[in-house]
Amino acid sequence: MPQLSVVVPVFNERDNIPPLLAEIAAALRGRVDYEVVYVDDDSSDDSRAVLVAQKALHPELRVLHHVTRSGQSTAVWNGVRAAASPWIATLDGDGQNDPADIPKLLAARAAAPAETRLFAGWRT
Repeated sequence: MPQLSVVVPVFNERDNIPPLLAEIAAALRGRVDYEVVYVDDDSSDDSRAVLVAQKALHPELRVLHHVTRSGQSTAVWNGVRAAASPWIATLDGDGQNDPADIPKLLAARAAAPAETRLFAGWRT
């Protein structure tokens, strides 16, 4: 079981998928056992095909696909429900969130009391 699930909802983000997966791997690979759960919200571009192709480079990747467009909130919800880890980080599929911040959140979690269940970052 991974120690962390990273959930990423996407809709028509084909060009952002490979660089974001590379950034996630750079931030987490070798530091924590993790999985990445991408949820394709029935993209009309070839995001789904790009995701499937990226599995060869990123064995941590799991791909979910909505058969009808359901929106970002539902995509996040479905990704969280499918996550194998009790700890979940969410990232926007367009690369607005920096995966390099995830280890900082994990460090805060490690230093916090065990009963603390939510850690959040703010974009500045």
